[in-house]
Amino acid sequence: MIVGEKVVLREYRKEDIDDIMKWVNNPRIRKYLGFSVFPQTRQQCEDYVERQLRPGGDECAMVISLRDDPQLRYIGGVGLHRINYIHRNAELGIAIGREELLGRGLGAEAIVLMCAFGFLRLGLHKINIRHYEYNLRGAACYNKVGFVEVGRLRQNIYFNGRFYDEVYMDMLADEFFRRYPNKEHLFE
Repeated sequence: MIVGEKVVLREYRKEDIDDIMKWVNNPRIRKYLGFSVFPQTRQQCEDYVERQLRPGGDECAMVISLRDDPQLRYIGGVGLHRINYIHRNAELGIAIGREELLGRGLGAEAIVLMCAFGFLRLGLHKINIRHYEYNLRGAACYNKVGFVEVGRLRQNIYFNGRFYDEVYMDMLADEFFRRYPNKEHLFE
């Protein structure tokens, strides 16, 4: 577990599947997800959780829970995907699945905690993130925590009758440590 001020990052549990199903098929949330254009079946959600319960591989995903929730129920997920241990980079993904919790800084804190894990524990040099141009809330959050835009795939995403750019951002380890100099205590 990684404990922040407002959120806790913890391992996945099979009991999370029902909470995942509540939001993963919400079109207002799903439109921001890079992994799912189509609704997800229960079996797909079960398979995802099963993958997270297996150690190793090229991803490390954790559940986001509210720190003040004694049951640490699932409110979203954050993870490092396509971890490349040779080139020391990964892609970050995040979703807060409960709409009433959006805009409270929970995602930003979860991102900082996951980046700290990636840079301090996994020894990564760079973490990438990408989003769709219409995801203004996400873009503001990623900028706030220190990601910088490094490129775009122009008109790469078709949504709601229109094409949008896919925006690529990244953060280097030294940039993270300058911005967040006291995160080592999370892993002592």
